Parts: sequence; C-alpha cells; structure tokens
Amino acid sequence: MQKQFEIYQLFPNKGYLMHSYLIKTPNDKIVIIDGGNMIYMEKAFLPWAIRGILGLNEKDYFEVDAWFLSHGHNDHYGELLTMLKEYDENSNYKIKNFYFDFPDFANTKFSTNDYGLDNLELLKKGLDRYAEINGIKTQKRFYDQLNGAVINSEAVKKGLTITVDGIDFEILMTYDLDDDDQVNGNSTIIKVVASGGKSKTCLFLNDASEVSGQRFLRTYNNKVKCDIVQMAHHGQAGVLKDVYDAVDASLRLWPTPSWVWTQPDKYRIGEVRGWFGTDETKNTPTDFVGCLYEKYPTDPTSVEEWKECCKYMKIVIDIE
Repeated sequence: MQKQFEIYQLFPNKGYLMHSYLIKTPNDKIVIIDGGNMIYMEKAFLPWAIRGILGLNEKDYFEVDAWFLSHGHNDHYGELLTMLKEYDENSNYKIKNFYFDFPDFANTKFSTNDYGLDNLELLKKGLDRYAEINGIKTQKRFYDQLNGAVINSEAVKKGLTITVDGIDFEILMTYDLDDDDQVNGNSTIIKVVASGGKSKTCLFLNDASEVSGQRFLRTYNNKVKCDIVQMAHHGQAGVLKDVYDAVDASLRLWPTPSWVWTQPDKYRIGEVRGWFGTDETKNTPTDFVGCLYEKYPTDPTSVEEWKECCKYMKIVIDIE
C-alpha cells in the first residue's frame, strides 16, 4: 500500500480567524502547527477534530506527538490555551512535546497591544496546570522551561529537524529582534517533508512579514523551493511576492476567513490573489482556501460532524 501523510487546514466555521494545521503521519501520529483561535469559541474544538480524523469515538484516548507554536498571537495559540484551561484529570489525551521559541515580549520593543500580555499569562497558567496534572517536574514555570529549549536560533543555524514517525519538520527560521518590530515578523518557519525527501514538501510561513520574508530569502540564498506553501498572515499583508516566486509552489494553502476573503481592498487579499490569478469563488488544484470548503461542522464539539467534514479540509501527500 502507498504510504501517505495528511495535512489538514482546519476551520470550525468559515468566518473564524483560524491558523490551525494538523499533520497525520502514516502511522496515525498527530502533529499540530499552532492550533487556532480562542476568540470565537468558548470550548476547544481540536480534541473533537482529532478524534474525528483518527476515526475515534468522543471519549477515546489520543496523543499529540508534537505541538508547534509559531509566534505570540492568540489566533495561533488560542486553541491550545482553551484546551489547557479545560484540561483536568479526566481529560483523555496527552500532548507529548511542545515546541516554541518566543521572545521575552515584556522586555522588548514590541507594543503591548501586539502581543497581548493577558492572554500570554493565561497560556502560561494553562501550561503550569498541565504540568501539575501530569506530574511533570519543573524548576520554573513550565512555559519558561519549554520556551526556546529545543527551537532557538543556534539550533536553527545547525539545521534543526524534528522527526515524528518518518515525517521531518525542518525548522528554517525563528525570531530575530534586530529585523522586525512586529510579533508576526518573528514567526517560526517550518518545512514538512517525509524523511529522506521522499515526498512533496510543504512550507509553513505562518505569519511571516515583509521584513522577515526578506531575511528568509537572504538566509537561504533564494533556495527555498517547495511544492506546497501556506500563505503568510492568512494570505494578506505577509511576505512579498518575491518570496512566493522563489518558493514556486504548485499548491497554496490559504488559512483565510470569509470576512477577509470578501474584502479585497481592506485586507490586501485582492492584491495577493492577483499575483496568482486565484479563483475567488471555489477551491482549485492550485489554491486551497479555508473559507471556501464545501462543509463545516454545525457543532465543532461533535466527533461525528468532524468525521464528515474533515475530508473537505485535507491534503493527501504520497511518500515515494
């Protein structure tokens, strides 16, 4: 049987500002990139989506092998925050590894309005709670123990790759306070490929900005070709066209809500779509848009509804 892994661009609703990516490996290991927003949801949706994708029932146990956070905006880490806030002794899942590299926001040039100190404190409390419930020994706050422990600039320079079940997550860039004063611009950039380069490659730019996009090109001397690219900053006001030209992807992933997609002048989505001649009304073999799916769950906390809807949200990648 042909080996495959799957990438899910998850949207509980076409109107949610979401950056939620799930990778299911050939042996059903789960990896999350960011996870999504908490603003529009009082209850976490990912546990139910994961169970649906794995074909489990609503109370079945599962594990997340790796959870990557790209940067400190709550439309990216908010779903994890919500899950941690709900987490207790009866929660029937575990997150085995957290990976992120965030600057010390309170002691940098970032505006307080940009990084949301209150939400970051909630994330820290949630991680502390998770560590306590699971008996994880810490010498300091769990957030501080995790932050930059694996992903950091020195590790990235040495070619950091984290492998889960034969799928490589190559960490290509992390934050650099010298070249961007926006939290977005300090996004971690990740390339996903089967070990040995035996599959199509997928590049997650996350919310990389114009400035960090240029740093990315300089760092790799424009040698950044990938088959699939996630469009930076929900497809608008992210990296410039020269980054996409260098990547030269045949498939673009757009984590874009309907209220951005349908206002091309206000959110620059029209400019970016114009670079590629993207169809505004439907998904095509070259553009996969989160707000243009055929179906979304009516109840995002229903495993059965996710089982029905997740097939519209996935990209299947063959491993040679």
